[in-house]
Amino acid sequence: MSSNLIKPSILSHSPKSFISVLRSYGITKFHVHFNRKTGRVMASHPVLQPIGDYFVQEGIDFDKHEGIFGQIGPKSGVLQGAFAHRTCRGAAAGGVRNWSYNSIEDWFRDGIRLSRGMTHKNALAELWWGGGKGVIARNSGVGLEEGASPLQRRLVFEEYGLFISSLKGCYVTAEDVGTKDEDMSAIFSKTRFITCIPPEYGGSGNPSSPTARGVVRALEAAFSHIGRKSLEGATIAVQGVGHVGSNFIQFLLEKRVNHIIACDVDPQKIQVAKKRFREFCDERVEFRLTKQDDRSILYEDVDAVSPCGIGNILTPQTIKDIKAKIICGAANNQLGDPAKDDKLLAERGIIYVPDFLANRMGIVNCADEQYGYIDSDPFVEKHLGDSWENSIYNCTKLILDKAKVTKRTPQEIAIELAEQKSFIEHPIRGHRGIQIIESVIKNQIS
Repeated sequence: MSSNLIKPSILSHSPKSFISVLRSYGITKFHVHFNRKTGRVMASHPVLQPIGDYFVQEGIDFDKHEGIFGQIGPKSGVLQGAFAHRTCRGAAAGGVRNWSYNSIEDWFRDGIRLSRGMTHKNALAELWWGGGKGVIARNSGVGLEEGASPLQRRLVFEEYGLFISSLKGCYVTAEDVGTKDEDMSAIFSKTRFITCIPPEYGGSGNPSSPTARGVVRALEAAFSHIGRKSLEGATIAVQGVGHVGSNFIQFLLEKRVNHIIACDVDPQKIQVAKKRFREFCDERVEFRLTKQDDRSILYEDVDAVSPCGIGNILTPQTIKDIKAKIICGAANNQLGDPAKDDKLLAERGIIYVPDFLANRMGIVNCADEQYGYIDSDPFVEKHLGDSWENSIYNCTKLILDKAKVTKRTPQEIAIELAEQKSFIEHPIRGHRGIQIIESVIKNQIS
């Protein structure tokens, strides 16, 4: 990043004030995209061009993203976005996140980084999908705030469904942090470009259980890498006890882990988890309610730390105090700076399993949804088994072993492998996603 780079003032706006700026220009929908012909980033409106220019010049998260689309909810006033990174393998796919953002820079950065991560995750899992992510700023309008009625909330996600339909299939959404089955039902009522549809409508529902199973397999591979035959007798610290974290704890207990220390910032989630694991509390599972900026769970003297909540937690400030020898969890974007912080972990002798390698099973579950259901589905189980060379376990061992031999980081090797696979075009449709994106942009401009 250039030391002379000046951040445009528009990025410092809160989501609400950003919406006010857009409305002052009569903007209700917008896009930013990488133009393949000119090699430049183009914004739909001049007021937004500095945003695209800044992220390109900064060079940290933006990576020739094919399409970034946003809208202000027509009735809710909620800022809603869909980010498509790379669609060579198929439509951009990834869940929609419902989150509060302090600034519009945080909103853009989350979508850019998460969609890029989904490209790597989908490619490494060898799914015929590209990388995408939905991002909704719940602190920007009406319907997602505490105390909002179910009808107000449903309206937001119905608006989002219509928004997704307007993108003509370049992005397929799903459940993610801050969303639930009822939200997917609302989106599904307005678009067909969605997975994680509630089971009563023929969908696969919440993907947290398969996601947690996959993280356990990655953790087992990391233990094997250091010469431990199983997770039995281990001590694990778990950050986040939401849907994935709670299921992860269940599977760890089934693997006869000796002790689990788990935390969350949400007292309701802690209460639900304590009730679920009441027979194990105190002796095998310890729950802690922590504050938003409390990172103490990372510093526990345990065998492994498993981030299963928020991202951006492995930074120079936190890495220096980590005692565990393994980090392997379900949270997306755990590294503050993916190009640097992985090296800090390696310097301290900490084995880091890249998040997009460990947490693939949620999107694998989504990819399988359209093909119907089979008990112990072979397509799903091969990702969790030992026989397929690209299963989570085997792929994790391959990457960790290669990192050890080459003196590179697991993150570098995993990214390199994922990048190679991400440019392989869909065997039937080719690079159709970019054609759809260009068509959508042309229609919005005309």
